[in-house]
Amino acid sequence: MTNKFVEEALYHSGYEGAVFKDGASHLATESDQFRKSNARYLRFANVIVDFCASQQNKLHFAK
Repeated sequence: MTNKFVEEALYHSGYEGAVFKDGASHLATESDQFRKSNARYLRFANVIVDFCASQQNKLHFAK
């Protein structure tokens, strides 16, 4: 099911990165930065867990 307006909309190059200047509140910006920081920490934690799991597998097979 498609929207009629979407089907009829013309493509305008140059609007892909368009944003509203000062459109986000300070709280929303701070929340977004906090979310990105936490995601970075979680990705790094996953790398550590994967590394430890791979080292345990190597030790297990070496016995």
